[in-house]
Order: sequence, then structure tokens, then C-alpha cells
Amino acid sequence: MLNIFSHQFLAHSLFITSLIFISNQAFATQNDEQHHWYQFTFENDVLGLTNTSDDGYSNGIAYAWGSSSYDSFDSLNIPNWIRAISDWTFINQGDSQQYSISYGLSQSMYTPNDISEPELIENDRPYAGTMLWHSKIRHFANNRANSLGLILGVAGPASLAEQSQTIVHEMIGARTPEGWDNQINNELVFRVEAEHIERFYDHSFTDSTSIDVSSYSEAGFGNLRSDIGTGLTFRVGNLLDETYAAINPFNSQAVSVLTRKTTNQFYWQLFTSVYAGYVFNDITLDGNTFSNSHSVEVIHDQALISAGMFVMYQHWAATFSTHRATKQFDGQINDSKYGSITVSYYY
Repeated sequence: MLNIFSHQFLAHSLFITSLIFISNQAFATQNDEQHHWYQFTFENDVLGLTNTSDDGYSNGIAYAWGSSSYDSFDSLNIPNWIRAISDWTFINQGDSQQYSISYGLSQSMYTPNDISEPELIENDRPYAGTMLWHSKIRHFANNRANSLGLILGVAGPASLAEQSQTIVHEMIGARTPEGWDNQINNELVFRVEAEHIERFYDHSFTDSTSIDVSSYSEAGFGNLRSDIGTGLTFRVGNLLDETYAAINPFNSQAVSVLTRKTTNQFYWQLFTSVYAGYVFNDITLDGNTFSNSHSVEVIHDQALISAGMFVMYQHWAATFSTHRATKQFDGQINDSKYGSITVSYYY
């Protein structure tokens, strides 16, 4: 048992070490004229507040970093290969917009309702894990923001989802998941995605408190997940004109970034979002694309409601949100639900 735990701990440690190394490499040539950030996100169904359980999206972690407020596309500090595949797209608006670039690494795990059953549960979702690298370029101006993102990674045992979940459950004294031998096979995955955010209403109650309403639209394709959707976000607080109200229908995504450097003022926001979309494919439900594995029938029409709060003082910020989604596959017992905590450092 000790040898198994040691192996799991080593795998988990290597994953965390790789996050730190890659983030340091990403900032090796940063420009002091921009502002930068680090973000760590933890998502778990226990944070869903009501009727928590391990079925569905069970757990996720994400580490993100980036920089903002570049005055032109050409001034973006990005690798040449990312520039080559993006400079001919809609995201390149020359010097008519401001830009940000962000990167991230994430690990997510999905389990059926009964994690104590070692045999295959044919009428419940597959055990599945993903480990993903994210990149996103965003331009913004005049209450509008657009982004273009690329996700690359692996699904299956190479994601180390089994090891991570086992470690977490041992630490908190929860049930040991017994069915990971039935998880989907290893598969390289990708997703290309685009977003549009538009703030179409705002009103100030006082000099420090206002409300706004924003629309959100997104589309993405790839063997990881393909979907299209739209939604609305309502916010109240301050600093609203310096952030954009993104919705995250896909788990373990980086939160919105600030568009300018902040002062020593205390910032706060309360928000709620509704989202509806159509899911064409999802490897964590459909199973592997190029090999046989356990799968369930995806419910294509899906919806999500979220609520949360954001606070910031000086360099540090924290976001808490809770999410509840409609059923994602035929035969699903409970609605999908989870919560998210993000801690950010801006400088």
C-alpha cells in the first residue's frame, strides 16, 4: 500500500512541478509595460453546496498565467507558432484593439455515481480523466471582447486522474474509487474555440457601485469536445468596466482577466449567469474516438446556471462560484453540479 501511495504521490508531484516550470518559462521575456497574473483554480462537486456526490464531474485543478493590455497584435509576447496560426484569423485586429494572452494547465476527472463498484457500470458515464494545456488570445475594446483559444492534451490513464483522485480521497478520508480500471483509453485530444462577450447594459448607483449585463457566445470543435452556445451574465459591484463577464461551460477554464493595473482599492463583484448550448461530442461521455471504450448517449441540449462572488485587494483576488447544469447523458441520475474556487495574483 505504501509503494502504491508513493507512486501516486510522485506522479502528482511531477505534475505540479511541471506547472511551476512551464509558468516560469512563459514569463522569462515578459514586458514591464503590461500587467501579469497567476491563477490557481480548484473545482469539486463537494463545493456544489447541495446534494454533493462524486457522480459526474468529480474534481479539477487548473493553473493559469498570462499578461494583458498589449496595444497591438504585433506587440503580443507569444511563441512564433501561435502567431503563425492566429495572425490570419479574426483575432488579429492590428492596433485597433487591446490584447491579452493566457496559458493554462488543467487536470479534470469524471466518475459514475457508485465509485465503490469495481466492475463496469454500463448504464452510467465512463471513468475519464484529462490533462490539458490551454492558450487563449483575447482582444477587447468598447465593451466588446473576442477570444481565440487552443487546447491540447491527453485523455485516459496518461492524465493521472486515477492517481490524483485516490490521493485526494485518502487525504480527506473519503471512499476510495474502485472502478478506474474501466476508464477510457489514452487518446491525444484537441479543441479550438472562440468566444464573443458584449456588455450591452450598465448603470451606476453610486460612484463605487454599478450593475451590468453582458451576452456571451462561444463555439468550439475537436475530439475533446465540440459545442456551440450562448448566455447572459448579470453583475453588481465595482471594477465592472475593467473586466469581462465570461461564462465557463467547459470545466477548468481560467477566469476573466483585468484589462488594466489595479490600485489599492478594495474590489468586489457578485454575479449570476445562465447558459444554453448544444453539445455535438464529448470524449468523457462518448468514449474514445479511435478505439472502443465505455460510452453513454450524450444529451445534446444542455444548460447551465452559475452564481458567485469576486473580491480583490491590492495584488490578490479570489473568486468563488457554484454551478448547476442539466443532465448530460441518458440515464443520468442527478443534475451536474460543482463549485469552483480561484485564487489570483496580479502584478
